[in-house]
Amino acid sequence: MNIVNLVGRLAKDPITRDGRDTRITEITLVTDRPRIREGKVVKDPETGYPLKDAEFHKVTIFNGMGTGVRDHKVKGDLLAVTGRIHYTRWKDAENNDRFGCEIIAENVEFI
Repeated sequence: MNIVNLVGRLAKDPITRDGRDTRITEITLVTDRPRIREGKVVKDPETGYPLKDAEFHKVTIFNGMGTGVRDHKVKGDLLAVTGRIHYTRWKDAENNDRFGCEIIAENVEFI
């Protein structure tokens, strides 16, 4: 099954554009994960708390659900997203193969 669950903060304000038959809202969701080195969680030597690394996820939200996110959420707000991974392939201006990955949202919850 292709299921993704993410909880994170908006890296920037949502952006909405109109496609042919649908409204498309794009967000960048920032999640964090513990920093691992040599199989162990790295801790801050001063505080003893685990250090974390940020992950940035491109999320695409369609139609009314995306409009709600655009109208009510701004940079820094916390969201929970459930969706699926979608891979994209295209040719750039120099005719090189390019690849991308995004999350297609099926459910978005305001936290």
